[in-house]
This record gives sequence, C-alpha cells and structure tokens, in this order.
Amino acid sequence: MNGFFDSCLWKDLILPMSHSERAVIHAVVALATLHEDLQLRGAPLSRENLANRRQKFAIGQYGRSLAALNERRYSQDPKLRDIILTCCLLFVVINVLRGQYDPALLHLKNGLAIVEEERRYFHEGSGVVRTAAEKTLLAIITRLETQSVFFGPPPGTESALSFLHDRLDGTLFKTVQEVQVVSDRILASSVRFFAAVSRFPVKDRVAQLHPGLSDAQSKLIAQYREFRQQLDMSMTQCLHPTSLKEQRGLDLIILHHISFSILVETLLCGEDQSIYDDYSSNFQQMLFLSNKISQSFKDESNSSTRPTLLLDMGIIPSLFFICWKCRDFDLKHQALNVLEEWSHREGIWDSRLFSIFARQVIQLEKEAMAASSNPGSWSNIPQDHSLEVSQDQSHVILRYQTHEPGKGVLKQERIIPLDEDE
Repeated sequence: MNGFFDSCLWKDLILPMSHSERAVIHAVVALATLHEDLQLRGAPLSRENLANRRQKFAIGQYGRSLAALNERRYSQDPKLRDIILTCCLLFVVINVLRGQYDPALLHLKNGLAIVEEERRYFHEGSGVVRTAAEKTLLAIITRLETQSVFFGPPPGTESALSFLHDRLDGTLFKTVQEVQVVSDRILASSVRFFAAVSRFPVKDRVAQLHPGLSDAQSKLIAQYREFRQQLDMSMTQCLHPTSLKEQRGLDLIILHHISFSILVETLLCGEDQSIYDDYSSNFQQMLFLSNKISQSFKDESNSSTRPTLLLDMGIIPSLFFICWKCRDFDLKHQALNVLEEWSHREGIWDSRLFSIFARQVIQLEKEAMAASSNPGSWSNIPQDHSLEVSQDQSHVILRYQTHEPGKGVLKQERIIPLDEDE
C-alpha cells in the first residue's frame, strides 16, 4: 500500500494497535483477506461475491470489527479517537475492495468529522503531541477526502469555500515528504473549490456569474504556479531523489499538479469544451508521467510485478481525465491502453471501473461526431457524464447530457453489463 510514498502508519500504529484492540485486528484480517483474494484473482473489477470463501470470511471479520468498535464507543480511553479513526480508514478500503462505494464514503465521512474535530482540538491548544504515525493517519484520511470529491457529493465539511490561501514561504524543498505536505494542502483547497462549483448546473459554471468563485479560482491558479516555481527551483538546487521510489513519488506529485491545475483553470468555463484545445501539451506530459510511474514499479522489482492495491491516489484519475477531456483521439486511446494494461486499485479508484467509463465516453464522442451534420465537430458531443454501479453490481449506468436542435438539453443513460471477465 505504500508503493508511492514511505509511511510509518502500518508499522508504527496500525499493526501495534491490532495486538491490543479487537476492532483493529478483525479489520486488518478482513483487509488482508480481501487483498489476498485480489492478488490471486488478478485484480478483477471490485464486486462482492458471497460464494467466494475468502470474501465471505472477510465480511465476517468486518462485522466482528464493527461490533467490537461499538462496544468501545463509550470508553473513556484517551486513545479511542485514534482507534475509531484507524478503523474508519480500514473500513473505507475494505468496502472499496467489495465494490461497496456508499458504505466506503459513509465511513470516510465519519473519519473526516473526527479529523475536523481534531483540527479544532489542536488549534485550541490541547498540549498533546502527536507521533509521526498519528499525523500520517490524519493526513491519509484527508487525502481520501481529496479522492472522494470525484465520487458524488463531497462527504466532508460544509465549509466548501474555506480555502487554504496561505502563500508559500519560499523555502526550497529538501525532501519529497516536504513537497508532499504542501501539495496535499493545495489539493485540499482545490477539492473544496470543486465542491463549491459542483453545486451549480454545468451551464451556470461561468466565472462572470460567480465573482466569489472566480476570485477563489484566481487565487488557486496563482498558488499552483507559485508551487511549481518553488518545486522547479528546488529540483535544480537541492531536491535530489535517492531511489526509484522517491523519484516515483516526485513524478506523481507533478502529475497531480498538472491534472488538478487544469481542472481549476477550466472549471468555470461552462459548456465551452473548446478550452481543452489549449492543453494538448499538458495531456501529453500527463501521459508520459503516467507511463513512467507505471514502468517504475517494474524497474524497481526487475519483473513485470506491480502492486494491486495502493492507498494513495496515483495515475488512474489523470489517465481517465485524458480520456474524458483531451481533444486528441490518439492520446485518448494511448491513455486508455495504459489504464487497461495495469489492473489495480488506488484508494477509492478502481482501474477496471474507470476503464469501462473511459471507453464509453470515447465511444459516445465518436458516435456523436459520426451523426453530426459537421463530421469531426466537437460542438455536440455528450457532456456531464457520470457512472453508477447498480445495487446488485451486475451492470453500470452511464448518464450524460446531449444537446438536440429544437429540444435543448436531453438527459440520457446507457446500461453496460458487467461480465465476470471484465
């Protein structure tokens, strides 16, 4: 799970805690069992199968963990907060591996509520000193919030416009960990911006209609540029990765920086998709970095082996973004090939599910262009796509909007069966 960045969370907090806390050990065993099943079956699409012996055992362990945690609810143990937060993290990953996204996001919401309480507690000066592992736990939960904004209404706080606009202090980065801390802060600001914008229909997401959002957007764009300048200067003078893993982590931060900065810059363009014509070189760089990151796992192990489960957001969202918004079909298909070539999970992101999504988006665009009176035109391609897994996990529902002359905006949907070999 630590394939992108080093973390002391498992060794120094979760595994020691599992020796004394029943809720934690049952959750760890459930996660380990699902991970083993994932490895043995070649990372198929996340779906629950109660006929599968390992999955059935894991769900039993998950239930025992929930029961044990409920028993501890009214304990006065000062460590209870960390125990609950640890279980929330494990429950999120367990449910993602089961393909149960709603329970996963509910556990994440509960974890984020604890993180918010934690921030207020320490802001008021509790005098408590956090260990490195405990700080990492809080950071990972916050990173999952960054991922969750792409999976429906954000489960976090209501203060969607409470952006973190503090300027960087100009200090050069000496380690990848220092870069990651600042990057996390900027991405957290960005997802709150996304959350605020997502409350409006696509046609109303125009800068002129929302001065407050436009001002927030300008500040975020400036922050991204400042961060990149500081990072480039650091890489020239003092930031020199000493291992493949450190280089991979740095490449990943740069990939996310490019992807999120495009989102921030274009989110208030309304229905005008032509704006993405200006980002061809950015999409090419994203594809290059995604390929490099994927290949680095092979180089590191001197084999074709790559992890099936990673906790941090990696290359899946950026590859999907290329398939979704890039205007070059050749680049889209290259990104789709990279996405399909490595079956794995990154936090909430399932590469198989997003391969299906990306493939359908590209197909819809081609169909719209072929049916257009102006072949090759992007003017009437479907927009506002979303994908929902059915409750019985037998199919997914692709929803999108089209513009029909004389009819206006039409809401459409397609049902895509999920075969066992998907």
